[in-house]
Amino acid sequence: MIKRYLFSADWRKEDVEFLKSLKINRKIDVGFFGFNVDQETHNVIMENYSNNTPLTKPKSFNVQFTGVTFSKKELDNASFYNLIGTGFPVGNGLPKNYKKQIFSYDNEDYKVNRTQIGLFRIKKPKWTNKRKNFTLHSEWDKMFFKKDFYQEVLAPLGLNYLDVINHSTGEVLSDTIQLEIPLAQSNLKINNTLYDLYSTETPCGKKQYSQQHLDFFPNFENLFEFHICYSREEFLGGYKRIIISKDFCKILLDNNVIEYDSNHLIPFDNS
Repeated sequence: MIKRYLFSADWRKEDVEFLKSLKINRKIDVGFFGFNVDQETHNVIMENYSNNTPLTKPKSFNVQFTGVTFSKKELDNASFYNLIGTGFPVGNGLPKNYKKQIFSYDNEDYKVNRTQIGLFRIKKPKWTNKRKNFTLHSEWDKMFFKKDFYQEVLAPLGLNYLDVINHSTGEVLSDTIQLEIPLAQSNLKINNTLYDLYSTETPCGKKQYSQQHLDFFPNFENLFEFHICYSREEFLGGYKRIIISKDFCKILLDNNVIEYDSNHLIPFDNS
């Protein structure tokens, strides 16, 4: 696992000379800007600005841990994954105030207990032979599939679907479905992990966790059989994490829905 960090500051001439020596993949110049580095480069920069060195920190110096990248071996060793995206995120074309038509909340400000109560109304998708799936930029925890792919590949797994409405005509789309993703049968062992960043409970008493990808994803408290499910836990904004098994991951890979990398998959912690 490779950790990534974001450095930002109002860099001076002496800072620029030092940073250029590190061969950072970013043009370095005097002034305020930020750049991302790996753990090794992070350590070198921090050591250079420690109390034991003559070079003091510039104004507005800040460093933030931003996420992780996993190796193929770490992906191979996982039994489950947090699915964090597909190859085809698209604009939504959703009507104004669609959230009130599609979702209910216990607390609308915090999106607590966000529950889908209506069908999505979207622009008619332009499917190609290669494309079998898409997600919406604004609703990234919802998955939409070409209907014939669902019938051939996903329906035999016992997975259900919801209809999708053509926003222009108000009719049900004949070639597009929303995958109905069941809720996990177990909680995650998420408390006191790096994902447990939002410890302050909302007025409704529901904790919402970090949306960032900061570590291996926490495992279930109790194992159960599934292909795909939603986490029981909510993340900031009322979203749930999509979790898939290794077998379901292979189905998505074989059909070019996702790629085998950290842009799409966060491996579970096997402990």
